[in-house]
Amino acid sequence: MNRVGKYASGKNVEDTELLKMVLDLPEKDKMLMWSEGYIDIVIGKLPEYGQDILVNRKKKWEDTKAYYQDQLEDILSKEEVKLKMKSERKEFALFVMQHYKEFQSLLFLCYDGNLKDVDLRKFVFRRRYGSRKSYIR
Repeated sequence: MNRVGKYASGKNVEDTELLKMVLDLPEKDKMLMWSEGYIDIVIGKLPEYGQDILVNRKKKWEDTKAYYQDQLEDILSKEEVKLKMKSERKEFALFVMQHYKEFQSLLFLCYDGNLKDVDLRKFVFRRRYGSRKSYIR
């Protein structure tokens, strides 16, 4: 949790000071608040006239998350993927590495049955701000 989140979760929160802190945050840190799930605390403590700063961004990020969730559900609905999910983990891993490398982390969570909303939010954050490695093939 960043400094703004810690301040917002405290007992003595001055709304104008919190607004000033939010305005000073770079976009990456605002999105990190959303991906870690404590942005609603910060929004709730902001004055009404300053809430739209984060509400509009949160809506945009939620739309992006829904887009990736739809793509993931589309992948999981394919018959070939369903068959591979019933196979051994190693065979599934090789299949995912060949066909769906960008969704690798989410597909393994689905394989294990552990996919949560926070995992999707962190995936969206990593897609936008994660390391941008490009490998030569």
